[in-house]
Amino acid sequence: MSEFRTIRELCSVVVDCPHSTPKWTANGKIVIRNKNIKHGKIDFSSPSYTDDEHFAQRIKRAKPQPGDIIITREAPIGDVGMIPENTECCLGQRMVLLRANQSVCDNFYLLYSLQSLYVQHQISWSEGTGTTVSNLRIPHLEQIQIPYLPLEQQAKISSVLRALEEKIENNRRLNDNLAA
Repeated sequence: MSEFRTIRELCSVVVDCPHSTPKWTANGKIVIRNKNIKHGKIDFSSPSYTDDEHFAQRIKRAKPQPGDIIITREAPIGDVGMIPENTECCLGQRMVLLRANQSVCDNFYLLYSLQSLYVQHQISWSEGTGTTVSNLRIPHLEQIQIPYLPLEQQAKISSVLRALEEKIENNRRLNDNLAA
C-alpha cells in the first residue's frame, strides 16, 4: 500500500505571492512571472525587474531561496520551477512559493512529483474555481497528496531524474551546435 503526505506536511513554507503588480523597471531585482516557468524550470531569457523598494515589499512573507519551488496559481495553473543557485528574486503575481522541509522531503523529489500526472490531476480539480480564470487556492494546494517515500529513496529517485534531465539538455545543446 502506498503512503502519501500533503504538501503542507512536506513543506516548511507555503507562501502566496503578494496580490499586486510590482513596479516594473528596466533593471534591478528579478521578478519571476508565470511566463518564466516552463517545463519544470525557470526561464530567465526574458526577465522582468523591479526596484529595491518594491522588491522588499514582495519578499515580506518569505524571501525566495535557491532550491525553493514556485508553482503557478493561474494562467496557466500548476506549472512549476525551482529557483537556481545564486539567484535573488521575488514572485510576481499568481504564484506560490514552496520550501521543502529538508528533514522529510527532498526538494527535487517534490519538484518532480509536482509535475507528475498524479499530482497534476489533483491540481486540475481547481479548474473552474475562479470567476474569470481557474485558480489554485492555497487550502487546496496544501492538501494535495504527494507519494511519500523515505528521504533516502527520494534522494535516489531525484538523483536519477536529474542525471537524465542533464543528459537530455546536453544532447539538445549538442544537436543545436551540430545544426548551426
